[in-house]
Amino acid sequence: MRRIILSFVGLIFSALMCSGANALIINTLNSPINFVISQNEGGGVVLTASGSLSITGGFNSSSLTLHVVLNNTSTLNGVPLTAASNVRLTGWGFGINPNATSVTFSDASDGGIIDATLDSLPGLAAIEVCAWGGNNCSGGANGGIQAGSSDTFDLILAGSWGNSVTFDPLGVKFQTDLGSFEFACTGACAGGDVTVAEPKTLMLLGVGLIALAALGRRKSG
Repeated sequence: MRRIILSFVGLIFSALMCSGANALIINTLNSPINFVISQNEGGGVVLTASGSLSITGGFNSSSLTLHVVLNNTSTLNGVPLTAASNVRLTGWGFGINPNATSVTFSDASDGGIIDATLDSLPGLAAIEVCAWGGNNCSGGANGGIQAGSSDTFDLILAGSWGNSVTFDPLGVKFQTDLGSFEFACTGACAGGDVTVAEPKTLMLLGVGLIALAALGRRKSG
């Protein structure tokens, strides 16, 4: 019996831990969700893409408009890098649920991110929609968002959309004088989000712990 209760409590703890890795879910128009995708590359260099996502129209339709703010906030020893460093954010993308069947890029001709397609970033197969500033999602050329700069653009996503969209994972590609770097953020990409366990999960955990304590008293009695 003790083994069963311990297993039960273990399962509840697992559920509690998993609940702490929420994807980015948008279910309200014009309600930006902030994100940060960052990786320490050594030597004091931290490559970072930050920004926000918001849906400006298209829930419960076949055409969803996603507004993206994307910043290259990379640093060296904690100091923000500038364009002189030639650290460029050349690709950004996401997995999406429901799936998109096509994507149309919309932006002024101001450099930075210049197009998008249904594709993955190098080494990041879970990315389904990629926006890029070089030759394509794989990079190349001298485009992208330089360190210390930002870009805004819209993605018009075709598909069968309800009233909620999930973005997970988010991924980026950086190109520097030392090579290219690709990495993704799953779950806790949302900047500043703190996940609180749902009341039902906490209740189940409490029941399991009470049962275990009761068993301990019976054994000692």
